[in-house]
Amino acid sequence: MKQFAFLTAAFLLLAACTKQEPTPEPQLQPTATASLAGTSWVGGFDGDFQNYPLTFTWRFDFLTDSTGEYHLDCVFAANPQPTEVGPFHYTFDGTDGIVTPDGHNPIPFVYDSASQTISMEINMQVGSGNMSTLLGGNTVLRPLGQEIPAFPVNTSWTAEQQLPSGDTLMPVQWGLDFWEYGWGGQVNYCANGTCMGVSLFWHYDSPSHTGSVSINGTQHPFTYDPATDILTLEYSTQIYGTDIPIGGTLQFCRSNETDNSTARKAVVMK
Repeated sequence: MKQFAFLTAAFLLLAACTKQEPTPEPQLQPTATASLAGTSWVGGFDGDFQNYPLTFTWRFDFLTDSTGEYHLDCVFAANPQPTEVGPFHYTFDGTDGIVTPDGHNPIPFVYDSASQTISMEINMQVGSGNMSTLLGGNTVLRPLGQEIPAFPVNTSWTAEQQLPSGDTLMPVQWGLDFWEYGWGGQVNYCANGTCMGVSLFWHYDSPSHTGSVSINGTQHPFTYDPATDILTLEYSTQIYGTDIPIGGTLQFCRSNETDNSTARKAVVMK
């Protein structure tokens, strides 16, 4: 695969201006304050750069009540970039705090004890010169090991179709895999004694339940129905080494589906 030049230049903080409020009357405060010491938090961002998917994964290790270490991992077009590791200092009052990585701008954050999340605004300047762009935004961190992967990350799907072939029907078995966003995925088929697979990159919009896969530079749209757990992909190709067309409007179900009833069976609509 082509090698891509990649540069993360700096943390850029975009903070909203706040109105100066009158000093409130002194209030009695609880003596115990929540502590982040000894905890680790992970969050990420999915985006695009030069028309290829890019992901940032942040890990903040709060080592003491005032110091910690951050890890920044990035995958660009299925190419992992070197991990950036560095120390940080922080302040925390039980709800609000500020993380200051060495050599970078301060990053305010808010801790929500009810949802067990930390929210902070992280922006990264990616690329250099005329090719640079700002990526990031509000990043939600969760305790290490409790991350919630975004759909359809790490899901696999299958579909079947029967195509006329002379006096019989030729079965075609389809597979569709979504890997981590920056890594892409693959679509594969087995038909006429031939099994082939091709890599893909994907995009998905959760509110509209729509997305697309990019295969060899061509976009193929798909939709997802949460009610039926069916993913419908528009993709056509031909059996390798022949001019026999396969595909069309493919309806996929999850590969771990055990219900073989007609209503749940994945089919291809012509």
